[in-house]
Amino acid sequence: MMSTYMLFNMPPWSGWQFLHDTEYEISKIEFVYQKKHLQSIKELIQACNDCIKRSDENDTIVCAYDLMGVLCWWLCKLQNKKRKIIAINILLKTKNTLKNRILKQLYRTALKSKSFYATVTSTEYGQWINRQLGISTRYTLLHDTYRGGYTECTGLEVRHNSVFCGGRNGRDWNLLTQIAERMPDTIFNFAMPQQCFEEYKTCFGKNVNAKFDIPESEFAKLMLESELMVMPLNTEAPAGLIVLFHAAGNNKLVITSNTVTTREYFGGNKGVLCGNSIDEWVKQIKYWQEHPDKAAENANRCRFFLENECSERNYAETLLRVIQKVNEETKDD
Repeated sequence: MMSTYMLFNMPPWSGWQFLHDTEYEISKIEFVYQKKHLQSIKELIQACNDCIKRSDENDTIVCAYDLMGVLCWWLCKLQNKKRKIIAINILLKTKNTLKNRILKQLYRTALKSKSFYATVTSTEYGQWINRQLGISTRYTLLHDTYRGGYTECTGLEVRHNSVFCGGRNGRDWNLLTQIAERMPDTIFNFAMPQQCFEEYKTCFGKNVNAKFDIPESEFAKLMLESELMVMPLNTEAPAGLIVLFHAAGNNKLVITSNTVTTREYFGGNKGVLCGNSIDEWVKQIKYWQEHPDKAAENANRCRFFLENECSERNYAETLLRVIQKVNEETKDD
């Protein structure tokens, strides 16, 4: 009888706890966690190899971290072992570095294989990946999870004409500091990595309240006390969705970059999407500051979409369908 394993690059985390709920059939698969959060390629390869060894021919390995899925596929190919690999929500960057060029080749070959299956967080992003790699792979749409229970505004005073941006990967701090410079009457609350803080601190005007490497509770408080969520991005890949979901769950209007990923979640009047023009960002921020009722309506549409289309139940049921489909197929490369 074939078995299914779900491989993680970290110890058990509350964000994945819903998968263990006996309400979902997915709880019957074997979850493979790590003793610590794996960082290096060497650690990732070792974890992948260990999972492959404990599995048998034609078993399925679901990788919560897409890179581990690619590594599992290559290890199986090199060892001539038959496993079916599912990589959850492919994330591919376009940096022109040696590391990224190598990764593109590894991903391209795996994604073309009949024994490798992948999901994407946005339909358009899957099409974008195919264009980048020159392939025609079909992906399953698996929305990032909106976990709900985010409402925390009780007792906090929201400051008028204030916006928030926080987090790490993909934020365009350069564009954001230029926007802040053009809007001296608006308070810009930043929660950023120390490296970014050091790089841009000389650009901050008196209207910028920037903090770095702050605790999660302080991060949330800074966001909740702000009127709008503003997040320029420098990548088409998924970035910042957890923070954006948190903001939307607290009825904050999301203003973010117009990318193949953000259109999935914030297009269609569920948010505000901007290009790279500073003038456009300034215009949009001012407009929504002056129309709080319309901003609230927009934010409500976004929250409704997230609650209905990006729920934990939808995630578990979609992932289970993918696993069942893969287990039924017996394709060979």
